[in-house]
Amino acid sequence: MGKNILQTTNKRVRPLWLCPLIKKIFTLFIWLLLLPVTALAVEGAPNSLYVGDQQVINGNNTTFWTTDKSTGGLTEYEGNDDNWNVKYDPSTVTLTLKNATIKGVYNNVNTSGSGIYAASSSGPVSLNIVLEEENKVSGMHGINVSSSGGDASLNISGSGSLTVSGLSGNGIGIFMSSQNSANLTIEEASVTALGSQDGGSGVRLITSQTGSPSLTIEVKGGSLQASGETNGIHFLSNVNDATAVANMKVSGNAMVKASNIITTKDGTGSAPELKPAASGSDGTGGIIWDGKSGTVYGNVTLQEDITIGEGESLTIGQDANLTVPFGTTLTNNGTVTTEGGGTLTNNGKIYNSGTLPDNIQGSAPPKITTASLLNGTVGTSYSQTLASDNNPTNWSITSGTLPAGLTLDTSTGEITGAPTTAGTSTFTVTATNSAGSDSKELSLTVKSVSVTGVKLDQESLTLQENGSATLTATVEPANASNQDITWKSSDTSIATVDANGTVTAISAGTATITATAQDGSGVSASCSVTVTHSMVHTPKKDATCTEDGNIEYWYCKNCDKYFSDENATEELSDVVIPATGHHYVNGYCTKCGHRDPDYRPDPISYYNIYIEDVCDGVEVTLSNNVVREGNSISVYVKKDTANYTFDNFKVYYKRSYYGGWEELKEGTQPGEYPIKNIWTHIYIKAEGAEEKEDPTGIESIEGVKVYTKDGSLYVQTPQREQVIIVSMSGAVVKNEEQIGLKQYHGLHPGIYIVRVGDKAYKLCLN
Repeated sequence: MGKNILQTTNKRVRPLWLCPLIKKIFTLFIWLLLLPVTALAVEGAPNSLYVGDQQVINGNNTTFWTTDKSTGGLTEYEGNDDNWNVKYDPSTVTLTLKNATIKGVYNNVNTSGSGIYAASSSGPVSLNIVLEEENKVSGMHGINVSSSGGDASLNISGSGSLTVSGLSGNGIGIFMSSQNSANLTIEEASVTALGSQDGGSGVRLITSQTGSPSLTIEVKGGSLQASGETNGIHFLSNVNDATAVANMKVSGNAMVKASNIITTKDGTGSAPELKPAASGSDGTGGIIWDGKSGTVYGNVTLQEDITIGEGESLTIGQDANLTVPFGTTLTNNGTVTTEGGGTLTNNGKIYNSGTLPDNIQGSAPPKITTASLLNGTVGTSYSQTLASDNNPTNWSITSGTLPAGLTLDTSTGEITGAPTTAGTSTFTVTATNSAGSDSKELSLTVKSVSVTGVKLDQESLTLQENGSATLTATVEPANASNQDITWKSSDTSIATVDANGTVTAISAGTATITATAQDGSGVSASCSVTVTHSMVHTPKKDATCTEDGNIEYWYCKNCDKYFSDENATEELSDVVIPATGHHYVNGYCTKCGHRDPDYRPDPISYYNIYIEDVCDGVEVTLSNNVVREGNSISVYVKKDTANYTFDNFKVYYKRSYYGGWEELKEGTQPGEYPIKNIWTHIYIKAEGAEEKEDPTGIESIEGVKVYTKDGSLYVQTPQREQVIIVSMSGAVVKNEEQIGLKQYHGLHPGIYIVRVGDKAYKLCLN
C-alpha cells in the first residue's frame, strides 16, 4: 500500500530562480582563487631586478642566493639555515644583503651592466635594500634604479655598510622619466658611493620630464660618502623647460661627505634649484660636506671622532648647534666658524691646531701661549715655565726629547735642570685639560762652554829606553762642555803616547808630547821628553886593554861609546884608543886576554815577533818569528786586491806589549815592511782593508777558525765576537772582543777551552 507523506521544515525555502545565480558566483570564486598571485603585485615593484648575473624575481616566492667573493656571481641557495648572502622578498620589494660581494654583468636584459638593476617599464619603481654586515656592489654602474612612468625611489637601511662602485659610470644612479620624483633615502646605514674616473658621479639623480619634478637625497642617521671623477653628488635635468628642484635633507646626526655637490642642465632649460638641508622633525640635523666646506644644519651631536683637515672649513649654520659629547674628539686642523646664532658646545675633547670660534660653550681646551724658549748653557742652572690659557691639568712631551739634563714638571709645565750636552733639541709639548688639548713644537738651544786652558802636571820628563810615565792633563774651566784630550808625540821613534797620556820611551833623543783640547778651541799644553840609553838593561861591553894587560876602558856596543868602568853611566870625552892591545873577550875581564873563572857571561837574548791582529783581505808573514837582539826582520803583506780596497790600509807595530802603536812604513820592495834594531818583543797589526761590494749581492763570510801554531794560539772571526780562553784548571786567561785574526801569545803549554760566541773548541798548545 503506498503512502503520500508530506515533509515540512523550518528552513527558509530558496526561490528556484536563485539557484543558477549562486552556482555562477561559486564558480567565479573558485576561478579567482586559482589566479596567479602575481596578479596582485605590490605597487612600485620592479618588473626587472638584476643582482649581479641573476634575475632574482621568481613569481611570488622569496629567493635566497650566495655570492662568490672573487667573481661576484650569484648561486641560488636551497639550504635551511642563514648562510645566504642575498635575499629578495617580493611582498615588500626588499632586497637584503648580508656580507655580499656582487659584480654586474652586461647582457641583453641587464643592458646597463649594473651591480644591482631595478627597472619599471610602465610605472613607478621603488626598491628597499637592507644591509647586514659589510657588503660590496660594483658594475658598469653600481646601483641603477630606473622608472619610465612614475617615481623612482631607492631606500637603503640597516645596521651594516655598503660600498658601491661604478666602474664606468655612477656609483648610485636614479632615473625617472615622468613629472614625478627621484628619491634616495638612507636610514642609519653607512654607504660609500664611488663613481668612475670617466665622468661618473658618486650619486646621480636624473629627470627627463617637463614640469617641476623633485630630486631628493635624505640621510636619516648613518652616513653617505660620495665621490667621482668630477663630482660626488649630481642633480641633473635633461629637458629644456623643466623647473626641477634638488633637495638635500639630513637628520638624526647624519653625516654626508661629498667630493662636491653640483646641479646641471642638459639643453637650454634651467638647472635644478638646490634647496638647503632641513632638520628632522625632532630638531636633530646633520653635517653636509661639499668638498672641503662643511655646514652644520640643526642640532647635531657627533656620533664618532671627526677630523677637520688642513684647508677644510666647517660652518655651524644659523641657529644650529654642534655638540662634542663626552668620550668624543673633534680634531681641528682647519677653520670652524659660527653664523646667525650657531654654537659649538664642547663636553668632550677638542684638539686644535687651526682656528676655533670664540663662543665655545662648555669647557674650553687649553691654548699654549709660549712662543719660544730661552737658550741654556752646559752646566748652568736652567728654569722656564710654559704658559697656556684655560688651565691645563697635565703637560707632556709627545714627540722629540728635551736636552739631556732637563726635565718637564707634568703638573706645572716648568722645565728645570742643568743641561749636560750642547746642541739644539726640537720637541712637541702638549697641554691637556678635560675639554681637550693643544700642542706646540718648540726648540731649545744649549750653548757649549769652550776650553780656555790645558795644564800638564809635568813640563819636562826624562826616561831611559823602554821606560814609561803617565802625564795628567787638566782642562780649564772645570765646566767646559768637552773635557776630552787628544795626545800626540812629535817623534814616535823616540817616544810614544797613548790615549791616557802614558808616555813610553823608545830610543835616545828628545820628543815633545802635546795635549790638545778636543772641543775645537785648539788650546793645548806640551811636555818635553828626553830619552837616554839604558845602561842597566843593555850593558853589552867589550874591554879595551893596555899593553900591561890592565882594562883601561869599557865599550858599549849598542851605545857605540866608551865608559870609565863597566857600571859607568857617563861617557868619557877625548878618549884615545890605544893602537894595540884592543881585544874582545866575550864578556867582562879582569885581565886582557884572560877569562875570569867566576864570570858567567850574559846569555844572548832573542825576541819574539807577534802578529797581533790582521784585517780581512790581507795575509801577513814574517821573515823570522824569532830574532836575535839588535837584528832586523821583514814583515811581508800580501793583498787581495780583487775583493778588497786598500785606500785606508796601514801596518802598525809596537816595541813591547805596553808600548804605543806606530805606523810601519813600506820599504823599497812592494809589500815588504822592515823593522830594524830590535831589542824587545815586537807586536804587529794590519787594518783598514775594505771589502768591495759583491755585484751579485751575496755576502761571503769565512767562518770561525781556532788553531795553534809555533807555540801560539790563533783565533779568526768574520765578525765581532766575544772570545774566552779557559785553562784546564778552570782559570779564565783571556776574555775580550775581537774581529779578524788575532794571535794569543804567552800561554803556557797545555789544554785550553776556547769559546767563540756560542761555540766552544778544545785545543792542545805545545
